[in-house]
Amino acid sequence: MFVIQLIDFILLINKYILYNIYMVHLSSLKMYGVMVFYSIITYFLGPIVTRTFMNDHPDQCIAGFLLGFTISVFLWMKFGRKLAEHK
Repeated sequence: MFVIQLIDFILLINKYILYNIYMVHLSSLKMYGVMVFYSIITYFLGPIVTRTFMNDHPDQCIAGFLLGFTISVFLWMKFGRKLAEHK
């Protein structure tokens, strides 16, 4: 009896996850563009900026990824949430 209730509970949770959680960051072409923009900041612009200031350091890219990620998170918190509001 307990096993049947457990299976019913798991199925209910899976149904909730599949039908009630909406990924707003993949909801439109505009949001795809925003995500590509944040990726460019994180993986290209951040490392380019840090390479100019850290010429002699062996881990320039990691610092650049951290800088780009931080900038992307701040931009998402300031502007991205408003762009991604589900109407």
